[in-house]
Amino acid sequence: MAAYKVDELVKEIKVALDENVTSEALIGLGDTDTLSLDEIIRSKIEPAAKTIEANAPYYLLDGGIGFADSEQEEADNSLAWASGEKGIGYGIIKLPDNFLRLVSFKMSDWDYSVSEAISEYDSRYAMQFSRFGGIKGNPQRPVIAIVQRPDGLCLQFFSCRGGAEVFVEIAQYIAIPKISASGTIELCEKLKPAIVHYAAYLTALTLGSAELASALMSMSKDLAEIFDNQQVKP
Repeated sequence: MAAYKVDELVKEIKVALDENVTSEALIGLGDTDTLSLDEIIRSKIEPAAKTIEANAPYYLLDGGIGFADSEQEEADNSLAWASGEKGIGYGIIKLPDNFLRLVSFKMSDWDYSVSEAISEYDSRYAMQFSRFGGIKGNPQRPVIAIVQRPDGLCLQFFSCRGGAEVFVEIAQYIAIPKISASGTIELCEKLKPAIVHYAAYLTALTLGSAELASALMSMSKDLAEIFDNQQVKP
């Protein structure tokens, strides 16, 4: 992740608008003074970053930030074992309030890390509680689920067999992008061009410039490698 000055992003978004402006778009843009245009653009940066970072393929994400480690688990009880015995069976970790998307998760006795999580509505979720061990997640074929609980989002991991020595080896996520008090925002570096064009798209949409918005949306999806048959989550 890299920190970018919002004022510089606003300038880049205006360039994207100018480069793709059409006669139709000029009608909408012509009625908007510079100050209010900057305010509109600024208001689109957070939602643009959230949408692109939530939908882009994993290989375009950065490493993210950590949400759990062995010391944290002991300090704030963020990890609980359903069996009541550490390192045996499946576990639950409370996710941070600013969680947007998982990057990678691995328990120390797993053969590999997992990036794709299922939901509690997935048909595979019920299988994780089967009494037949061969059809649920295990260290050789781990499964993770992100579920909603009364206290917020939780990550459930299936499962472990290593016992007391087991610990969280990798736990990285992308946070919901927020503009800081100092006027910067953390973005995935490889996705910054796509975020700039998506913010320009949202701006053009607000200004009623449909033709311009359509062109910018297409460019943004191409830059983020989001394909037309993929449902984009807002």
